[in-house]
Amino acid sequence: MTSKKELYDDIYNVLKVNSGALSANDGIFTEILDFQIPRDYCIRVRKVIWTLSVLGGQKDQEWIRWIAAFVFDPDDETSVQIPTFAIDHDVLCDVEFEKHRQDEDTTPNGISALFTPRVEINFTEELDCITVRNARFNSMVTGSATGVTPTQIRCTVYFTYEKVSSSLYEKLLGIK
Repeated sequence: MTSKKELYDDIYNVLKVNSGALSANDGIFTEILDFQIPRDYCIRVRKVIWTLSVLGGQKDQEWIRWIAAFVFDPDDETSVQIPTFAIDHDVLCDVEFEKHRQDEDTTPNGISALFTPRVEINFTEELDCITVRNARFNSMVTGSATGVTPTQIRCTVYFTYEKVSSSLYEKLLGIK
């Protein structure tokens, strides 16, 4: 895959992005992941960590669902999941979190549990999860209380820069 080792190769870099306030239901929130890729280099994604931040204002909701996707196409502001029955797509990985209110006995509001789940996806050396362009982090929430402190999803990407040949660089850019 790579042509030769360079100074950038195999040095881990970390990029953390935040969805920002997911303040409206069923709307897609998007952030650009600027990897600052040097010319003739690509990034190899090594690990993606998803973390959900559920804040106290959501405590009485019956059900909330969050979905998010790491998308290799910097122009795709709509994909929030890997498409069903599709092979040709730009979503590297996705995540889904759900929170359900647990009702018990005669408690009028039920019993709410706030949690901070974390999903870690590791990409082995055998997988070529590479790109020469920036990426997107798209997210969406359903069932959230609006007008209170909104929730957020964080995406942490561990990656390395790798030198690529000019012909592979052009191919990854879609020039050839």
